[in-house]
Amino acid sequence: MFKPDPMTLIAEEQPGLQTKRRLWKPVEEQFRIHKERPFLKEERATTTVLVGGLSPMHDYLVEATLKGLGLKALTLPPTNIAAFHTGREYGNNGFCNPAYFMVGNLINYLRELERSGMSKDEIIEKYVFFTAGCNAPCRFGMLDTEYRMALEDCGFGGFRILVFQNEGGLKQASSGDGLEINPEFFLAAVNALNLADILNELGYAIRPYEVVPGETDKLIQQAADILYQKLANKKEIRIEGFWKGVFDRLNLLGAATFIYRFWDHITTTYYTDALQEVRSVFSEMEVDWFRSKPVVKITGEFWAMTTVGDGNFKMFRYLENEGAVILVEPVASLVQFLFSKGLLRHSNRREMILKNNVRGWWDLRRRYRNWLQYQKKRLTLKVGYRLYRREYKRLLDALGGNHHMLIQQPILQKLAHPYFNINIEGGEGYMEIAKNIYYHQQAWAHMVMSLKPFGCMPSTQSDGAQAAVQERDPNMIFLPLETAGEGETNAQSRVLMSLGDARAKAKQEYKDALREVGFTLEEMRNFVDAHPELKSPLYVIPHTKKVANTAARFIYDVGQRMEQTRSDHP
Repeated sequence: MFKPDPMTLIAEEQPGLQTKRRLWKPVEEQFRIHKERPFLKEERATTTVLVGGLSPMHDYLVEATLKGLGLKALTLPPTNIAAFHTGREYGNNGFCNPAYFMVGNLINYLRELERSGMSKDEIIEKYVFFTAGCNAPCRFGMLDTEYRMALEDCGFGGFRILVFQNEGGLKQASSGDGLEINPEFFLAAVNALNLADILNELGYAIRPYEVVPGETDKLIQQAADILYQKLANKKEIRIEGFWKGVFDRLNLLGAATFIYRFWDHITTTYYTDALQEVRSVFSEMEVDWFRSKPVVKITGEFWAMTTVGDGNFKMFRYLENEGAVILVEPVASLVQFLFSKGLLRHSNRREMILKNNVRGWWDLRRRYRNWLQYQKKRLTLKVGYRLYRREYKRLLDALGGNHHMLIQQPILQKLAHPYFNINIEGGEGYMEIAKNIYYHQQAWAHMVMSLKPFGCMPSTQSDGAQAAVQERDPNMIFLPLETAGEGETNAQSRVLMSLGDARAKAKQEYKDALREVGFTLEEMRNFVDAHPELKSPLYVIPHTKKVANTAARFIYDVGQRMEQTRSDHP
């Protein structure tokens, strides 16, 4: 029996398929990435840059930084469930949780502007949105394009999205020069993020122990306003006068300005003086460090563990209401991780770089050039990593309090290596696993919670490895929690189950501390009353006896002080 060739049948049916089923499209109809209309320098006076996507503190200080760079800037309102539903309506079905909240929040804000009397054309002309991007091996790397498509579908086609790539450094293409990604921008942004990190951490560290309810939030806002003014009014560092002419004639003005700005950044006391002013804000506040509370370390996907509100089931306030102390994850941790990842990636390419264009063993000149190229980048990454840590520590020391210094990345890599290939790209990579081990081993937390969007590929990978980690140490309390627009009650139920175990740990540490110091709680309270500095929210409690409970550590510290006083005055 004759059987026709399948390819012949397909060729015969192709015209019909084109017209009836539209399975075939000419090449010119295929999707093309949107070409953004540039944001020009002359538009700065009339165009407002909208910022959002981090914690309220980070967004607030980034707004100040952009104003300090000569831009009009405004922070978007906090995201909420209404934003999520708007994002679901106009966004791609393949979005992850952060994208629904972010694009929905942006659309709702633009609609509010329209309801206030502005036309769509006026909004598109006078506003742009500034957000972070990356080359992650997941959906995140495509989100800025998806945002534009959602805005197009809801009537705001042509609205400009400005993207700062988290691994692009200073070599980033910008659409126009309205927002220049230059050394001045980079250093200013780093300062804003670092200041927001340490102020955020201070708030979470002292709020559970405040004597007057609500006082922490009030004082933290006062402190944020001080830093806002410092960032918004920071004078631009320029080379002027005679030296400007000299460097200009030598074609070195750009390089000299960069060196001058960088030197000013690592030597200035502008930000540390501002933090000294912030210290005075908390001078009259009292805390009660004797309150026994479980400590919960937050880790996970960047947006889910940074945002505050419906995007992660209002998890931070929920934990505090349930009596927990939260160790939030600073943005600085991710910045440090990017330096380390760049160094790791560069080291893995060593042989490829050293052998690039080498014609043979006799080609010594090319070998030497390749070696210099390799060492130059390696040194740049190492110096950048160490300088960043130095600057972060300077700010921590200026403010004081029970802050945590950034963990050295080689330590985290060593901890994660037995369970996870540290070369795997995406998300926080090896850090989720390493931080779970570190915070339990070093007794900084009773429980580690990993917050991530539903279906987050990098976090799902690390969750799989966490099973092996917990087999080695069954006493670990690790809770992975996927966030979405729904399911808040179920998430809170899971948290309560794990938090019960963490409370039990904290109570046992508290009892052991009281038993070991040999003083009654009343005696220690009387001693603290006689030494008011021990009631300060900025008092540093030593990390002794490897206990995570802040109250237990405070009991050991007060007990030691009382013993010393008894020895000095027998």
